[in-house]
Amino acid sequence: MRFEEIGWNGFLIRVPEEMHLTRQGGDANKGTFIIESENSFIEFYWNPIPKRQKPLLSIVDQITERIEKEAKKKRLKFTSERSDTIINDHKAIYLLLNYGVEERYYVWQCPESNRVIAVRLVFKTYGEKERNIVKQLMGTIKCHMDGDNVWSLMKVRFEAPRSFLLRSAEFGVGRSHIELAESNISMLEDFERMIYVCYFPLANVRFKDVYKDPEKWFDNVYLKDFTRILRKRKVKFEFKDKAKIMGHEAIIKQAEMTSGLLTRTSGLCSAAFWYCPETNRMYFVALNTYVSKPVILKRRIERTEHERLFGRILESFQCH
Repeated sequence: MRFEEIGWNGFLIRVPEEMHLTRQGGDANKGTFIIESENSFIEFYWNPIPKRQKPLLSIVDQITERIEKEAKKKRLKFTSERSDTIINDHKAIYLLLNYGVEERYYVWQCPESNRVIAVRLVFKTYGEKERNIVKQLMGTIKCHMDGDNVWSLMKVRFEAPRSFLLRSAEFGVGRSHIELAESNISMLEDFERMIYVCYFPLANVRFKDVYKDPEKWFDNVYLKDFTRILRKRKVKFEFKDKAKIMGHEAIIKQAEMTSGLLTRTSGLCSAAFWYCPETNRMYFVALNTYVSKPVILKRRIERTEHERLFGRILESFQCH
């Protein structure tokens, strides 16, 4: 059985390659995601650790009481077992509920990420293969990172600072994207940075005339769409440089933007795009930084910091 890595919202896990992320919501502070296959269902959900911390046992009791109540309504026999365990160096509780269907839960607190975490596992049958899945998943899980967060899914992997939270994600047949954002809003200044990662499969079919020329693909095919994502009418990107990403030549362009009357906004956007023959995808990665202030105040974007972060993202990027 082969396992693949999934990095999502501050978690890094390993699951069988036939399992896929099917639903997700929220961000690293509060959210959920579900991974499933034909015969298995795994759900992660988490919330901030409350100021008045609850004992883990009280959380486990709530789960038990809820499932037991549902089982009694259906007149099903209900049993429960629980034991102590360790998850990623944190004290945790393992819970097994049986009401004709077996549900397994792992519940723990992660002070490093300030989260109360619960993992729910349900299998059609539970034998040696399923025990190995649980052992691999719960034995190698990381619920907090020492450095940047890892985002890893469907042969795409990159790293981003933990301050960047998930704003949107979509995985479709013709196009997939992940958008992360970091913002700081005050009375006199709005500051935001956005990381936008997008890829298009079947590139040699969909973009047969331009897929081998990434710059032409961007200018003729994708520029208008990305301009709308930036919420601009028109953005002029200028050639900046070239870079190697996993052996592929990427084109790097940059755009400077200003807008507004009473409140002025200055923006700096760096974008890289390339074709990956191993996955037959067009890739697009962008970092957009903007600062907005009243017109009487000076606006300044730290260009060096912007380009340093963009370089870090590209250096961490794996496209196949």
